[in-house]
Amino acid sequence: MAVSSNPHDFILKASAESPVIAFVDGSRRSRDIVLAAADFARSSVRPLILFHAMPEASDLSAIPDPLAWTMRRQEARRELARWRDMLPQLPQAVSVELSEGDWLNALGHRACEAGALTVIGSPHADEYRETTGQVAKLIADSQLGSVLLVPSGYTPREVMMRRIAVPVDGSNYAEAALAEAVRLARKSQAELLLVHVVPDGALTEFGPLATGDIELRKRLDQRNEQAACGFMESTRRRLIDQGLAASILCTKGDTRSTLLRVLGELAPDLVVISAKGQGGRHCSDLSIGGTASYLLDHLDCPVMLVRPPRPIAGRANVHSQLGAHGPRSPIAPHTA
Repeated sequence: MAVSSNPHDFILKASAESPVIAFVDGSRRSRDIVLAAADFARSSVRPLILFHAMPEASDLSAIPDPLAWTMRRQEARRELARWRDMLPQLPQAVSVELSEGDWLNALGHRACEAGALTVIGSPHADEYRETTGQVAKLIADSQLGSVLLVPSGYTPREVMMRRIAVPVDGSNYAEAALAEAVRLARKSQAELLLVHVVPDGALTEFGPLATGDIELRKRLDQRNEQAACGFMESTRRRLIDQGLAASILCTKGDTRSTLLRVLGELAPDLVVISAKGQGGRHCSDLSIGGTASYLLDHLDCPVMLVRPPRPIAGRANVHSQLGAHGPRSPIAPHTA
């Protein structure tokens, strides 16, 4: 991806009023979700919505009792109001919203309409982990905004975000993630940490490499390192010219494991990753690439998954992509 000469190219063109939506699912994750959503709403000066979807009865032939259903709705609203009232005062409005029916489609439609940041939580240590990573990926595929995955045991910040890490690989997908990180950094006055991992140069091997092959791979590695570090430095200077604090880290190794190690050592307040990278050019049918999926499953800090905007008409019903039953819902049924 060529570096544009326009200093405003890194500014995300989303509405400044697009909300942060905390997906309060009724489980023990709710605390982490609400506190993290409030922190990010404060940092980005965006309105906060506490959102809950009441799941329908599993037995579709049963007729719900109107009185019991009304009482469940009232209790769900009271619980959302309790979460709202326990929050410290925020610069923007805090509202509560209650939906009914399929939780994933309800959340996807709500976030799609708003171009929002949807906040969901990682499972606790004794909970089933697979569904939350799957849910993050499905939400990213079903709506236009971003998804923030919050680790269990989240600790509220007394100050705004200080450091935001962004894996960068020169792709258009990564540029969208960088644009989102820039917007957050502007509002919270955070430092941007741009990270790139140069993979080993690949040569097709049918036995031991010849001397000429070894020299070729060495030249390929040198070329890739020079191109990557040059791009990163050019990007850093452009961000600094925009008045942002930015630093870069360009290293070499296996992309996934090296990113996981480096991001763990940097300990940023937030990692912003793109749904795809360079490999997305060859996997247009996948909503999320292997590196993003790996980081979502393994990082122990808040992770924001960003995908470039696409037309609403292109968004399909999520469950139609997964079959009639869709994924197992991570939502704990709400009891009155």
